Amino acid sequence: DCSDAGCDLPCETVFPFAEAADAASSSDDAHEPTAAVDEDGDLLCARRKRRKLATPGRGRLRICHALATPLSDVGLQVWRGALLLCDHLFARESAQLLDGAVVLDLGAGCGLTSAAACLAGARAVFCTDAHTASLRNSANNADANGVGGLVRVRRLDWSAVDVWPSPSEGEFGWSSSDLQALRGATVLLAADCVYDDGMTSALVALMSRVLPALGPSAVAFVSLERRVNFCLEGMCARAPAAEHFHRELEAQRGLLVGSLVAPDGVPQRFEYERAPTLELWRVRAACASAEQGASERREVRTLQSRSRATSSSGAPRL
Repeated sequence: DCSDAGCDLPCETVFPFAEAADAASSSDDAHEPTAAVDEDGDLLCARRKRRKLATPGRGRLRICHALATPLSDVGLQVWRGALLLCDHLFARESAQLLDGAVVLDLGAGCGLTSAAACLAGARAVFCTDAHTASLRNSANNADANGVGGLVRVRRLDWSAVDVWPSPSEGEFGWSSSDLQALRGATVLLAADCVYDDGMTSALVALMSRVLPALGPSAVAFVSLERRVNFCLEGMCARAPAAEHFHRELEAQRGLLVGSLVAPDGVPQRFEYERAPTLELWRVRAACASAEQGASERREVRTLQSRSRATSSSGAPRL
């Protein structure tokens, strides 16, 4: 019961997470299982032991959330995709990206990823959602984790904005200073927002407008879980919501470039089942990816020129 924390949701969970030196890679458990049988010949299943990734007193996040909700309130639950994204936020490769950054968290739900981004080094996080219950819960969770001064909880409906939200008054409204700070964002987050086709289309469309407007340094990270269902069309098992996201991303190929982040390369710091159905996407504006590729090609040409100059100067060749 988390009523003492100012939350009327039925559950409070403490999510411990490991420091960098203690984090274990998800590939650490990769091994060929061995089959064993008992005296009656029945198969004995070797169960993986749960690893304790964090010691008491180390990093932890306290999150109030619901255990079960109707579809309209799923943002009040904690989903595994959010934990995968939190793992990525604490990865070494994210440290420089988040250090002092302004972050826009889309469909933040319980605010878990917003709080994690603050602890990972962000100086300001816009924790956004369209639902009042989720926004109030996110604000409570930010305060409970000591990052209430860094997290700005704001209302944002993806389908109702063009690029930037408009100034608004009232609870969770946007001020002029908010909008000015938002234009300096360099990291976008979206955890477990891929489950409804209409919302997914609005999410990808919003990224296709916001990322180019933020400039070449901006990047979005989208985590999702492929929820597999048996579909009558084709009479096969498919993940329709994830497939729709893939199609929408491909349809925006002229504006966006997406690439999968291999989960095996993301050390697991939080305690949850790292299922193979989890996906983490890195998305940039197409112009940013082109500029990055051009920069890499210029660097290669510069190194080649230096090499030729060294060779022609009579220096010994190795």
